[in-house]
Amino acid sequence: MSQAPAGGPNRSQARLWRFDNANALYYALVDTLKSEITKMLDAGRNPVVALPTGNTMLPLYKLITDAQEALRTDTWTCINLDEYYPLTSSNRGSSFATYLNQHFYSKLKKPVHLQEQINGQAPDATAECERVENKISELGGIDIALLGLGTNGHIAFNEPGSEFDSRTRLIKLHPDTLMANFRGREPIENAITMGIGTLLESKTIFIVALGKNKTGAVRAAIQDPSSRTCPASGLQKHKNTTWFLDQEASSLI
Repeated sequence: MSQAPAGGPNRSQARLWRFDNANALYYALVDTLKSEITKMLDAGRNPVVALPTGNTMLPLYKLITDAQEALRTDTWTCINLDEYYPLTSSNRGSSFATYLNQHFYSKLKKPVHLQEQINGQAPDATAECERVENKISELGGIDIALLGLGTNGHIAFNEPGSEFDSRTRLIKLHPDTLMANFRGREPIENAITMGIGTLLESKTIFIVALGKNKTGAVRAAIQDPSSRTCPASGLQKHKNTTWFLDQEASSLI
């Protein structure tokens, strides 16, 4: 692991960690996660963790469930960052609730302390967004937000153009996102997502980017001036963000 060097002005306040390979990255992220969780538990607080989905996160969930006792996952309150909307009986197999159950919740020997979900089947999307915001507030805020990075710079499902003070809301997904997520399948064109403003209130943010196809988004998020064209650049002012990058993703910074 090394501190990622900047090839130009580093506008982000974040810590940048670069790894020789994905395997080293995931192990370091789990170790860092364990350290943060331990601090919270020692302070008498059960951690509230916002969970991502996607192929990038599959190795991470495997390591987390392998280390579930050390990570004290039974103390976690978990909520997914986003969810497709609307979900129906025919498409709910594509839901992020299904993903998290398959790759995380079902692998735990003891259930998490509390499992919250953005409900993609809610009859009223606006009411569901308000419920999610209220629930986060009720829980005392998000302690750890685990994020991936889209090739177009999206975080959660905050697509380009999203306001940096945005809250949980219904959003139309970008064509690039639909192409990446629904290869050969009928797409679900909308989703409910935590807003950038919601995420910026998280106490700690860990964000992962791997591969050559993320190089442009990583540079725009970290080094270029903050802009709504790259939603992840909204993280530049967050005071406790750590980027976990492999050599390829960080090659332009």
